[in-house]
This record gives sequence, C-alpha cells and structure tokens, in this order.
Amino acid sequence: MRARESIQAWLQERQYATPYHWHQRPNDELEYQLRTAVVLEMAGLDRRSSGRRERLLDVGCGDARFLADAARHTHAVGSDISLRALGHARRLAAGTHLVSSGGEALPFRDRTFDVVTLLDVIEHIPDEDESTVIAEAHRVLRPGGRLIVSSNTDRSVCEPKHFRHYPIPRFVQLFDDFVDVRLVGIIPYVSTLRFWMAVPMLSRLLRSRIRTCEPDRAQTVVGTGTKR
Repeated sequence: MRARESIQAWLQERQYATPYHWHQRPNDELEYQLRTAVVLEMAGLDRRSSGRRERLLDVGCGDARFLADAARHTHAVGSDISLRALGHARRLAAGTHLVSSGGEALPFRDRTFDVVTLLDVIEHIPDEDESTVIAEAHRVLRPGGRLIVSSNTDRSVCEPKHFRHYPIPRFVQLFDDFVDVRLVGIIPYVSTLRFWMAVPMLSRLLRSRIRTCEPDRAQTVVGTGTKR
C-alpha cells in the first residue's frame, strides 16, 4: 500500500474510535436527516409500505447509522473494510447483516440487490480503484436496480482523509453505465462556524442553511441511476 493510502486508511480508522454517526452535533444531525430522506426517496423506500421487501446493500456502511434507518424499510446488508467500524455496527444495528469487505471485491453474487448505496464513501477510494468500486456495485445490482452515491463537491472544504472532492461533471461520470440519472444538491452548515453554534440566534439562522439545492451550488451531492 502506498504511503498516501496508508495515511488515508489510518485517518479513517482513527475516526471510528467512536461511533460518531450515532452521536452527532445538532447541525450534523440535521444534515444527516436531510441526506437520509433524499436517499430513501431516491430508492423509492420512503413510500413502500407493503409487498416484497427489497434488498439494499450499503457499501462502506461504517458504524451502520444509515443502515439501521434503512432496515426499517428493506432487507439491509452492510459491508465495510474497517473492523472497528463493524464492531460499532454490530452493537448498534443488531438487526442488520454485516460483512467485512472492501468495495473493490464484493462477496455477493451478480444481481443480488435492488438498491446499492455508497454514501460518503467514493471520495475515500483511490483513483485507480474508483471505477472498480462502481463496476462492483453495478454487478451486484439486479436490472432495474438503483445505485445511490453521495459525496463532497469541489465547493466544499478539502479534507485530508479524502482522495478527491468531485466537480459535478466528474460525479456524473460515475453513472455512465446507468440510465435515468438524477442529482440532488445539499448545502450544509459552514463547518468553520461550528464554534458559533452556541449563540442561540446565530444557531437558528445557520440551521436554515441546511437545505437541498441545485447540484452546481452544492457542497454535498447525492446521485442515483438505474441499471439497464
């Protein structure tokens, strides 16, 4: 493993010293709830109340916060390369099926899942593996299944643990082998102003910034495409 990849892996593993998705600050929580609502709507799970329970795979599930929410609507499976993250997941999302695996070689048969999600994951993948991860997601999706990807755009502040932030045209290329591609942008709070959240009036004003927007104005983008 090259030096940069080793550093990235260390930074990501260090982040899972705690199950941080389960203990978010107020504005992080609002952003998480908005993104989750967008993902469930894209997956068609927000309006499904009866019939066959679809199968969802969350690649890079981390501490399984999203997976636990998705499990209320579908048969949910999570994979992650971090054993520490999976330890949190097994404790906090006990009703889900979890496997230790990277996104480059998923241990599932072709056409297994109705929905595959890569939520804030693809930016952690080295450039040379990016297309392989998307191809694996495509492989395990059934025809008509949906891939959903979220990531930071190039309008957001760069983070050392990320290999890249996406210009919208490059993000759209992730869906080259899919049809019916749709994007939704999200504007979160300004992270550098987190300290000022303690000021009540300013907190209320900044909370209103957490909203959906056009992708070219977004700091986070969520995209979906359908397998032919």
